[in-house]
Amino acid sequence: MNRRIILLLTGLILLTLESCNLFFHKADKKNSDLVGIIPLQDNDKGVYAMEARYSKWPNPDTLIIYIDGTRFKVSSNGKVFNTDGTIRFTIDNKYPLDQLYFAQRQDDLFVFYTDVDKTGSGSYAKRINVKTGKTIWEKQIEGFSFSKPLLRGQFAYIGTIGFIGKMKLNNGSFDWRYSNLGNKGRFNHFRDIDFPTSREVRFIAPHPFSMHSDTVVISDLTGEIISMN
Repeated sequence: MNRRIILLLTGLILLTLESCNLFFHKADKKNSDLVGIIPLQDNDKGVYAMEARYSKWPNPDTLIIYIDGTRFKVSSNGKVFNTDGTIRFTIDNKYPLDQLYFAQRQDDLFVFYTDVDKTGSGSYAKRINVKTGKTIWEKQIEGFSFSKPLLRGQFAYIGTIGFIGKMKLNNGSFDWRYSNLGNKGRFNHFRDIDFPTSREVRFIAPHPFSMHSDTVVISDLTGEIISMN
């Protein structure tokens, strides 16, 4: 087929996608072991990871998560217990858990957590196979005070104190990230993450001295900051 015709047809396809409010995710052009690259619609707003809740019994430090709809208890040292008291697998955190968010994709459990010791705290993300209990990848995240991660397609959008990023779920690397956003108490905690449009992601933080919110809007495709106020 004539090269001009091919280019013309390609242009028509892109215009059609644009008119339908669709776009292709930039990420992982190599084969992903989670999700193929597909067009996303404006109404695809993603799904928040679930927050592990504290149990009052038998130990106040025990957290509750769900795998395949079944309730599991997690000790402060990261041991995940079956209902009969045996250990299913271990998150393998270094210090006692402070925050824990989780999301399941088929046989994979993605956990986002902060642990705390006497000198400070650290944040991490891990991908764990729930059948084998093996950790597929582990990533340390800057800062603490985790926002609730938002999962969309094959990415997780996360925020901690002064930090935001778009993480690839298949290997834990970042498509883009920003550090040191905090200034005079601003962007210390991101309360919400959302998508004003399919092409933009917005991180919303309570303002420390007013009823207003501070926001950072990022181009999801390029990772460039569109606005910060």
